[in-house]
Amino acid sequence: MKKIIVSLAVVLLVGSSARLFAQNQNGGQMQQAMKAYLKDSVQLSDAIVDSVMAVRMEFMPQMRTIFMDQTMNATDRQTKMDDLRMKIAGRYRAVGLTDDQVKMIEDRDTRIRAQMGNRPPGGAPNN
Repeated sequence: MKKIIVSLAVVLLVGSSARLFAQNQNGGQMQQAMKAYLKDSVQLSDAIVDSVMAVRMEFMPQMRTIFMDQTMNATDRQTKMDDLRMKIAGRYRAVGLTDDQVKMIEDRDTRIRAQMGNRPPGGAPNN
């Protein structure tokens, strides 16, 4: 009986580790794609790209907290997210981005959010 329980625990541990690895790998791919976009499309230097990525990483936990808060209604959640996005845009300007560059990043983020909204949970995007 102990062998069965230990075996089941090992299988669950391996399965959850593989899932975490896949999520982290996908997150890394998304970060690399964002860096490439900032450098190639927005025409930012490597130093500014690093600064923009640092701003994004700083605000990501706050955005996640707002998004996951089930006590807020959709209107309150949207208001808080909009306030946070305004703070992020201000930080982008503080590191040297122009209004046009900030707009390009915001437009890309909006497109990505729309694509993510069209995906079924845990699945590929709808076509």
